[in-house]
Order: sequence, then structure tokens, then C-alpha cells
Amino acid sequence: MQGLLKALLVANLMVFAAVQARTESLPDVPMSSTIAKTAEQKGDQARIHKDYASAVAYYHTAVQGDTRNSMLYDKLAIAEFQLGDKSAARKHLTQAVKLDSRSVAALNNLGVLDLMDKKYKASVNHLKQALALDESNATAHLNIAEAWMGLGEVDRAMTEYSRALELNADILNSDNGGVVAQVTTPEQRARISYLIAKSYGKKGNLDGALEYLRRAKEGHYPDLARVYSDQEFAALWSDPRLEKIVKR
Repeated sequence: MQGLLKALLVANLMVFAAVQARTESLPDVPMSSTIAKTAEQKGDQARIHKDYASAVAYYHTAVQGDTRNSMLYDKLAIAEFQLGDKSAARKHLTQAVKLDSRSVAALNNLGVLDLMDKKYKASVNHLKQALALDESNATAHLNIAEAWMGLGEVDRAMTEYSRALELNADILNSDNGGVVAQVTTPEQRARISYLIAKSYGKKGNLDGALEYLRRAKEGHYPDLARVYSDQEFAALWSDPRLEKIVKR
């Protein structure tokens, strides 16, 4: 978690100065919807190319011309989040939810901000709201799993991880379009590798199970010894390849 947080805060003062200079230079005059839409499209392109400073500037222009568009505020917040400006991101995500209380993306993203600030109960609350609106949202399940882990609710966390994988087996490598924040940590990858190994073991794919057990071990998954009690791995208990990965 700390590694991800540091990565999100790498933007230096020069980047923020560039953003400030761009936004302050914008004329404070009414804009047509065409100008707002063009600015949004330019912001989308800048975000695709990971030019988040430019994306923030373009989205600021867009929201000036379309102040009631919840998705625009969400896009602006994500670009700010990527620059490490969590305060501005929270402000604009809150605005997005005020404009559209059923915005799954904005609720998920607020949950992620809470998660990054280690406000696990608040994170669970926002993510529960998102899932109440869209239970099939794999990213929200993944994020709430991490929040439950933060609260020490391991069983609940593993249930949510399993659900996220059920919905999207490639969840950690998925492209979410840049408007939905997703927490990814080495610890999380190790846990998910173990769950994938269980899934392979249940299906009888022993080679797949062993491969993902190796990945879980490489990620320092702390409960790897459970392989000898989880019934999904029963077919491997007498396999010498398993003991090379996990000693009895």
C-alpha cells in the first residue's frame, strides 16, 4: 500500500505549478457546450498519454462550460489523483456524487481515496454504496477487499477478492478506462495469486495451481501453509512438486 501511495505522490512542485499556470490563464467567461466537449476530448487524450497535468487543465476548462456533468468532475478528480493531489480529487469527487448520487465510478473513487488515507470504515461505506448500485463491478469488489483487509476482516476480504476474480479473472491487469481508481499492491497480488491457485486446484488444473502458488510465494503471501488444509489442493498433497514450493 505504501509503495502505491508513494507512486501516486511522485508529481513534483513544477508539475503543479504548470497546472496552476494553465488553469489561471483560462478566461472566466461563459463557454459553449462545443468548447466544453472539445476540452473534455483533449483531456481524455492527455489522460491516455498519461499527461495528467494537461488533462487537469483541459477538464477544468470543460467543467466551466458544463457545470452539471458528474462524469466531468470524476474525470478531473482522477487526473488530480494521478498527480497526487488527493485534496482536489476528493473535492471534485464529492461534487460528482452531489450531481449524481448513483455514480458508481465516483463512489468507488471516493472509497479508494479513503483507502489511501487508511480511513477503512469510510472506504467500506463508499464502496458498499457503489456495489449496491452495481454488484457486478469487479473493481469495487477488489477495492472493498483491500478495505476489509485494512480492518482486519480477512474472511470478508477473501470473499470479496474471490468475487472480483469471478467477475474478472484478469482484474489486476484490466484497463478500466482511466475513470475508475483501483488499488494494486504486491500484497494484494500475492493474495490473488493464491486464490487463482485455489481456483485451478478446484478445476483439476494442477500445473496452473502450482504456477500460481509459486507466484504467491514470490509475493510473500503469509498464509501459504494453508495449502495443506484447503481442500482445493488435496490432489497436490502427495505431489513432490508442492513440497518444493511449500514445506509441510
